[in-house]
Amino acid sequence: MEIIPVKNYADLSEKASASIIQSVKEKPDLLFCAATGGSPTGMYAQMHQAHAADPSLFSAMRTIKMDEWGIIPSEHPDSCESYLKKHLLGPLEISEDRYVSFDTHVKDFQAECDRVQGYIEQEGPMDICILGLGKNGHIAFNEPGEYLQAPFHKAILAESTIQHDPALSQGAEPAFGLCVGMEGILQAKKIIFLITGKGKQDAYKTIMEKKITTSCPATFLWMHPNVECYVDQEAI
Repeated sequence: MEIIPVKNYADLSEKASASIIQSVKEKPDLLFCAATGGSPTGMYAQMHQAHAADPSLFSAMRTIKMDEWGIIPSEHPDSCESYLKKHLLGPLEISEDRYVSFDTHVKDFQAECDRVQGYIEQEGPMDICILGLGKNGHIAFNEPGEYLQAPFHKAILAESTIQHDPALSQGAEPAFGLCVGMEGILQAKKIIFLITGKGKQDAYKTIMEKKITTSCPATFLWMHPNVECYVDQEAI
């Protein structure tokens, strides 16, 4: 993992998007695993600017959603689906045939997980995987625990993961999500890891100890040969 210090969020967004754009130019139909949340929003905006300048740039790129909240429906404004439509799919004009999504409101979660895992195994590995850092060290919805799950799976979410939105914990069961597992992440050809935002200092310190532990899933990224870790100096 290459640690790349950047001045601020704007610098992080610009440098990360430049790396992605270079990869897209080298392989226009690459498979892009898209994270959501505050960390990649500026990066996606930079990619939109590049698309405006060259509408053909992302015309072949394939996208798969990284994760999705349970409890709330996909059309909810706080869903990952709504976020991606607003910040990535719409702005870059990613057509439906080039986008792989999934639904947390299904009767058979295992069948849905198997479907997405099957796609990753057939079409992967992912060329680029975007990751943010959770306050507790999670990546995607791979939360700290005694063990981590390899395949795409249903994950029970930590309190720190859902505290920003009360709607996520108002269901009849514990808050959960569906997400790409550690196998899919670690098999990606390139990972763009964005460390920015409030409350990430402790997790970042743990990462920098370079001890691989399931109590901080992000530490497993040290085992990957091609991680670009952009660290917002104003956030740490």
